[in-house]
Amino acid sequence: MVLPACAGDTAAPDPARTQNVEPDRRTRYDEKVRQYVIHDAPGIALTGVAVIDGSGSTVKRDQTVLIEAGRIVAIGASDSVAISEHARVLDLPGRTVIPGLVGMHDHTHMPGMTFMGHTASRLWLASGVTTVQTAGSAEPDTEVALVRVIAAGKAPGPTIFPTAQYLTGPDGNGPMAKPASTEEARRLVREWSARGATWFKLYRHIRPDIAAAVIDEAHAQGRKVTGHLCSLSFREAALMGIDSIEHGLISASDFVDGKPEGECVSNRGALAALELDDPRVAALIGLLVREQVTLTSTLAIIESHFPHRPQGDERSLALLSPGWRQAYDERQARLAETAADTSMTPALLAKLMAFERMFVAAGGRLVMGPDPGRHVLPGHGNQRGFELLVEAGFTVPEALRIATANGADALGIGDRTGRIAPGHAADLVVLGGDLAGEPSAIRNVEIVFKDGTGFDPGKLIAGLEGQVGLQ
Repeated sequence: MVLPACAGDTAAPDPARTQNVEPDRRTRYDEKVRQYVIHDAPGIALTGVAVIDGSGSTVKRDQTVLIEAGRIVAIGASDSVAISEHARVLDLPGRTVIPGLVGMHDHTHMPGMTFMGHTASRLWLASGVTTVQTAGSAEPDTEVALVRVIAAGKAPGPTIFPTAQYLTGPDGNGPMAKPASTEEARRLVREWSARGATWFKLYRHIRPDIAAAVIDEAHAQGRKVTGHLCSLSFREAALMGIDSIEHGLISASDFVDGKPEGECVSNRGALAALELDDPRVAALIGLLVREQVTLTSTLAIIESHFPHRPQGDERSLALLSPGWRQAYDERQARLAETAADTSMTPALLAKLMAFERMFVAAGGRLVMGPDPGRHVLPGHGNQRGFELLVEAGFTVPEALRIATANGADALGIGDRTGRIAPGHAADLVVLGGDLAGEPSAIRNVEIVFKDGTGFDPGKLIAGLEGQVGLQ
């Protein structure tokens, strides 16, 4: 149950209380955003909660988390944390507090819809996602504009790290950038860096020489590069200095015998035949770890291609427009028809999950994002991704670290968010239930704090029913 707002939530800061402390770092929201806010006191204490802090440590029970001016200032056993008499106390037994989720493959578009950033931003925040890296943009200028609108307090949403145009080769998708030379590629990187893009994404048909130029120029501009690869092997991209690779094993062409250099060819047969004890697998993982390449788990969208797996749940389907719901029903019918002869088998999904465990066990940094599409929606897909990491064999604290602190570290902001620790931004999620014992509690979002301001997830979602696919 979400606790109602009270008069104390909007009281002006007490001068005596704010002397010799950090300035208030909370965003000043305009009136149309404040309709979603339920807790806005300058000091808030969350008491009696279980805490999973994002570090990978086990759950701590009966904790108090103290927030001041948008920052976490204390965390500890409830009988040991001193609470200011001016703080708004929220007594929350039976709840779990976690860091805000950090989505690392969170588009502001979905296939068939070039921009849904405002809808996505509400869904992200309502689902406990407080930071996203979009990992590819269909409308990058619009995406950068959304970043500024949210930062100015004129729209609700997470902190967004925007991406430039996708970069691909001559055989790639139509609307993507297809630089014909390394100099053109460098120029595009410089231009988009100046326009506000923080990441660049290489797509499936990218030429090796273009990829190398993009990575080099992006790093010169203080930007980062990820890739949904095919023409490039993971090994080639790692040796070029790529920062991150999307989707995990399912997009690797490293095991395709006789693959022509720079060409995108199907890897389906190679993956079906691949055994994870093949020495080539350990060698590839070792290289990725040594080169400090981050891998992004996108199990939520991957699951949607497997006929033996759960598909859209009612809460997500209720948000789809009639046209998108019809498309979902038709897609499910086709999936059922091909179930008997599909290559998307339970054994393949288990292999993809096991590869992610092996990568982490070897010391690799795994992050997570949903890759919104089909019925995998912003926010809901992040939650499903967390559940699938647990199914893959990670403990709840390990899966939460992948979904929070690891993403923050990959973005270069791990000293500011992604963990529940003194001095970090109060990007927090209050969940109903015991997440440590029941991973599905990740869906029970009661309050989302963004820089110390508490948002009501129900209010954020209200009015979006039947709208995904329209806006």
